[in-house]
Order: sequence, then structure tokens, then C-alpha cells
Amino acid sequence: MASFVAALLLSAAASLAPTFPQDAHLRHARASNAFGVALFKELCSKTTDRNVVFSPASVSIALGMLYAGASGKNLGELSTVLGLSDAGLVDRDAVLSAYKSLVETKSANATLDIANIVLIQKDFEVLEQYRKDVAKYFHAGALSVDFFRDAQRVAAEINDWVKKKTRGEIPKLLDVAPPMNTVAFLINAIYFKGMWETTFQDRDTKPLAFYNHGQDEVKVATMSVRRRFGYAVVEELEARALEVPYAGDRFSMVVMLPNSRTGLSTVETRLTTDLVEKIANRLTLRDVQLWLPKFKLQTEYDLVEPLRRLGLISAFGKGADFSGISARNDLQVSDVVHKAVVEVSEEGTVAAAVTAVRVSFKSGGFVRLPPPTPFRVEHPFAFYIWDKVDKRALFMGAIRSLQ
Repeated sequence: MASFVAALLLSAAASLAPTFPQDAHLRHARASNAFGVALFKELCSKTTDRNVVFSPASVSIALGMLYAGASGKNLGELSTVLGLSDAGLVDRDAVLSAYKSLVETKSANATLDIANIVLIQKDFEVLEQYRKDVAKYFHAGALSVDFFRDAQRVAAEINDWVKKKTRGEIPKLLDVAPPMNTVAFLINAIYFKGMWETTFQDRDTKPLAFYNHGQDEVKVATMSVRRRFGYAVVEELEARALEVPYAGDRFSMVVMLPNSRTGLSTVETRLTTDLVEKIANRLTLRDVQLWLPKFKLQTEYDLVEPLRRLGLISAFGKGADFSGISARNDLQVSDVVHKAVVEVSEEGTVAAAVTAVRVSFKSGGFVRLPPPTPFRVEHPFAFYIWDKVDKRALFMGAIRSLQ
């Protein structure tokens, strides 16, 4: 099970070649993967002592709602950071249509719910076209609230919305009320629940060794099962990869297990968008005995500085241009908050995430068979939850320690 929340907070202070819808959708998935890998590497490099779990899809969607109202240098930086420019996505309508397709993703055998909402300060003048765009492409209602006079109630309503959309996995987004100079909150929530194609049996779960940070041995509840899994040797990462499918075969968890106990940093630094996509093509079915720890992880990030380091700069300062949101020229992004929860158990995975962006005024017969290939996840590893249809990483993580 996985849940993610992304929130952005706003405060006040050439000819384009057409892109066909299906082509744009595939290009957008690749752009999302590029953004996800870049943010994964950034978060891993700055939090070497903690687990990393986030949803690139959630953060991308929240920033996508910002993209819908950005102009000038802001638009260019968002296009670059979100991977859109490198993917050849230069047409605004094609980009927004690709986001619409992502938001509408459904699966008959797994639960994937993506929800968005835009909260706008009462009496703040928002362009009607922006309201129409976030409704059309992101299914986001633009609701009027009073951050200035009723901030506590607005915060409670935001937390209730997040709790509902992540089915209680993320009980709240805000610990304190938004500042009085808040003029808009752009929030995305993703909830994923997938049952394993082959469930692990409770009786086979036993306390086994896991080496935190590759060194300190602890006992953790570890599931085990023998079956045919997609398996690959990834020499570029000095690791092996295993695909654990969810029922319905659209989604899967890909585990990247370093060859050495202390090899996670190699995976983190060498991982590329191409490798994420190539691993899926290299997987071949093999008889595998898998040992996989149960875990539930919760993370929270302030993404302003990581996004700055990736190149999103002008949105956070006096050079911000959100003239596609309002005719006013004094808006800037003041906060980008991301919360994530991922739980892996015998039945499957539940994941949720929320990203919020705050805009304010400037100032995730018996025949003897050969022995199976052992795949024992007993030391730090990385993973991503993969949409095999769209070829998109919905959630990514690096597990350094378990309890």
C-alpha cells in the first residue's frame, strides 16, 4: 500500500511542432521517469542516513498544475526540471493532455486513485482560463477559501481532504495553519493498493537478519516464496533486479538489490532513466526463492531546495511569472511539501503520497528440478513501483534501515 501527497503553496510578493496524443503520453512517461530519477538521486545524496520514499508522479502532477499557469522563464525552468524539454514535449496542450491521461489512469485489478484540488484565497482574482484548465486536465476543483481570516478551519479542511483521498494512510498534511499571505494551495494525492499476483503465506514469514546501512544486524519479519519471477543482472549498478508483480499484471514492484551489503550508494549514483526502462526489457522469467522484508515507511520532504538544485529557481523568487494564474505580477511559490507512506506485507503493497504547493505574495510425475536462484533481500536496496503499460515509475525508494 502506498500513499503520497504533494502540495504547492503560492504567495504574492517560437513556433511549436504538434505532438500526437499517444506519442505525447509516452514522452510524458519518459519525462516523468527522468524527473523521478533526478529527484531520487538528489534526495538520496542529501539524506544518506535515512530511508527515501517518494512519488515522482505525485510531485510531477502538483508541479504540472503550476506549469498550467506559468509563463516566461518559469515555464522554461518547469519544462526542463520536469523532463519535458528533453522528451521533446514543447506543446502546452500536449503536455496538459498527457497529465490528464495520467490523472485518469485506472486498473481493474489494483486501486490507483489520483486526486487534485486547488484552494484559492477568497476575492483573489484568478483567471477563468486557469480555473478551466485545472478542471479539464487535472480534474481539480478551484475552491474559494479564506486563508487570511479562517486559516485554522482551512488547514483542518485540507487535512480532512488528504486523509480521505489517501484512505487514512496520511492523516494530515499541515501541522500549522498556512501563513496569512497564502493566496493558493495546489494539492495532489495518490493512493495505490496492489495485491501480489502470488501472495506470501503468513506461516512462511520469519524473523531474519537485515543489515542496516550494510553493517548493523537486526531481525525483521521477512516473507518468503518460491515462484517464477522476472530477474535480471544489472552490471551497470553492480546489482540484481527482481520484478514482483501485482494481480492484473499492470503494476509491479521492481527491487534493485546491490551485490554487496554496502552497495546501495552505487545504485543511487549510477541509476539513470535509461536503466530504469532497460531493466524492464532485460527481465527474464526464472525460478527464484525470494526473501523480502515486510516494512512500512513514512517520509516527509520540503522540496524547495531539492527543486532549486535541479534548476527550478525563478518560481521561488521575485522573478516568478505566474501570469497564467492571475493578472497580478506578485506571485511566487513559497512551499513544496511532499509526504509519503509505503507498506509492504504478505498481501501486497499500499502506498500513498501527497504533494502541496503553496503560492504566496512575494516578500511513493515427479521431476527433480534444479535449485532456485536465491534472492535474499537482507541489506539496503532500492525499489520502484512500475506501471508496465505506461512505462512509468509511480513510486521510488531507497531502504537503508529497517526496524
